[in-house]
Amino acid sequence: MKETLRDHLTVLNAFVHDVATGTWLSSLVLITLLHHETSRPAWILAAPLVPDLKAKFMVLTWVSLGVILATGVVRMLTWKVFGWTGDVSRDRVRLLKVKHALLGVAFAAGTAWLAAIVYFD
Repeated sequence: MKETLRDHLTVLNAFVHDVATGTWLSSLVLITLLHHETSRPAWILAAPLVPDLKAKFMVLTWVSLGVILATGVVRMLTWKVFGWTGDVSRDRVRLLKVKHALLGVAFAAGTAWLAAIVYFD
């Protein structure tokens, strides 16, 4: 099978999607740890730095989410490039929908919770 530029761009898009997802999740974990750790007395001198640091990582969270959504749309439009057909295609698409629904709800709730901490705490 001859590889085309579209095949390469599809793989690159999938890679960027996965990296952005890892960055999004990592920034959420980092903000959570930063919030909990900096509430301890040992961090009292660094307290003035914490809100700006949280805000900067929240920007990274929003940018990552935007990249995830943009590359996710491209993945949705190009999934046939991977050559899935018949039952395999039907089952994989169904599982992908379930996975994205579950993870989307969980990560959206986590992002909303952290946004509340960063912007209203």
